Amino acid sequence: MAILVVVAATAISVSMIHDEAFLIRKTSRVQLLDRARLYALGLEDWARLILKRDQDDSDVDDLSEDWAFGVPGLPIEAGYLAGFMQDEQSKINLNNLLESEESVKRLTRLCNNLDVDPVFIPALLDWIDEDLDVRYPDGAEEHYDTYRVANRKIADISELLLVKNVTTEMYQQLKPYITALPTTTGININTMSETVFMTLGEDLNSETFIQEREEESFTSVQQFIERLQIPVEEADLAVSTEYFVANGQVVQGDLEYNFETLIHRSNEGVTAVISRSLGLF
Repeated sequence: MAILVVVAATAISVSMIHDEAFLIRKTSRVQLLDRARLYALGLEDWARLILKRDQDDSDVDDLSEDWAFGVPGLPIEAGYLAGFMQDEQSKINLNNLLESEESVKRLTRLCNNLDVDPVFIPALLDWIDEDLDVRYPDGAEEHYDTYRVANRKIADISELLLVKNVTTEMYQQLKPYITALPTTTGININTMSETVFMTLGEDLNSETFIQEREEESFTSVQQFIERLQIPVEEADLAVSTEYFVANGQVVQGDLEYNFETLIHRSNEGVTAVISRSLGLF
């Protein structure tokens, strides 16, 4: 009987110790997550501050400004943090398509340049219009799949995967050069990539464009056209930006915490968070 009592007591003690150790590890993990989240939000605030200062200093946004350089890996307690910003208006805004025929042409050129079949574009136009009428050849509203179309602006470019005729491979090819912003926006010619530049017209020379931009940023769309001597449409082009994406990484021990935040900056320099993704992804 005494032996049984000792065995039972030992089992209970081991179980209690195990539960206590698990609780300690769990508490430590929660504390690391909380601390990482606070660091991430601090990086986000830094991004907003940089953007406000930049608005006060200049009316033109280009890749030589402070916001474009980011934060290298900086040591912090139990790890490090790093962050960088991207001009989201350096890409083709899918929510421009209904407002601008030129934007449709640029998306079509992007597809052709990347060897992506542009057959999905009519269905995309029906996806973002506000009615249930199939208004475009090869368009699609309802009953082409197991769900209804959105009939509103795209909230996230991942919605493109739901559009008729879009495959995962096509989406991955287009993803670096497209965006979905809540308002109609212009492509910033001072920050766009060579790939996006090539969508502005036919038979363009990207090397000349890069050389000219590195020598001096463009202060207006008209100056851009005159310096490059290219026949492109001025529609939906710009030299300044309202929408930026701040990306960051916070490492705490073996935990890697990331964030991606879409920030809007008004002409007065007021910044606001439009969307945010935080967590272990």
